[in-house]
Amino acid sequence: MLLVIGCGVSGNNPSDLGFLPSRPQKGTVFRSYNAIGPAQWSNNWTSNFDFTGVSWNDKRTVTAVSRTRVVMAGHFIRPADVSVVFHDRSGNVHLRVLRNIRGLSNLGDIAIADLDQPLPPGVAHYPMVNASAATYKRAVIVTDQTMTASIHRVGKVSGRRVVLGNDPEIPKTYWRNLISGDSGNPAFLIQNGRLQLLTTFTTGGSGTGPFYGDPEIQAAVLAP
Repeated sequence: MLLVIGCGVSGNNPSDLGFLPSRPQKGTVFRSYNAIGPAQWSNNWTSNFDFTGVSWNDKRTVTAVSRTRVVMAGHFIRPADVSVVFHDRSGNVHLRVLRNIRGLSNLGDIAIADLDQPLPPGVAHYPMVNASAATYKRAVIVTDQTMTASIHRVGKVSGRRVVLGNDPEIPKTYWRNLISGDSGNPAFLIQNGRLQLLTTFTTGGSGTGPFYGDPEIQAAVLAP
C-alpha cells in the first residue's frame, strides 16, 4: 500500500528534516560492511543517528530494545543458530547469540529474544516511542534489508498497528518501496536527535507494522 501524504510545505527540506543535505542523498548506512569483522559507517546524513543497535548480518533483521533484549518480525524470525552481529560506532564487531526466542502473536507481528551477553555501552538500544508521539505526518526514519535509511511519515495509528506514508514534498531519493525481505527492519521517530523505535515492518509499500507505542506491546516486549 502506498499512502501519499500532502504536508503543505515548500522546498526540498521541510523544517523537521534539517539534518538532510541541500541536495538529495541516498541514506546508505555503511560505506563498507563486514559481517565477521570491522565495518565502516557512511559519512552522510545517516551519521547523525546511531544505528549500532540494528543487526543486519542476516535478512531477518534484529533490533535491540535493551542491552539484553531484541525484537524482530514474528513471521521472519532469525533462528538461534544464526549469530547476531552488531557494529559499534568505531566499526568494531560484537557477536551475540539469541536465546529464549518467542513470539507475541496475540499483540502483533512481533518476536522477541534474549542475548547471551549484554551489549557493550558502545552499541545502542532503542527506547520504544510514547504513544502520543506518533502524530500524523511526523517524520519517520525507515530502514531496510539493503542497510539504507529512508524518510517516510506517520500516516495513521490504528490500534496496535501503525501505517506509514510518503511525503510528496520530500524528494523520492528518500523514499523506499518496502518489499519481501524488508520485514522486521525497524523504523524510528526522532526525539531530541535520538532514535526511538516506532515499528518493525510487517508489510511492504510505504510500510506497516506493530505500533511499539502501545503500552501492552511495551510491557510484553520488556517483560522478564
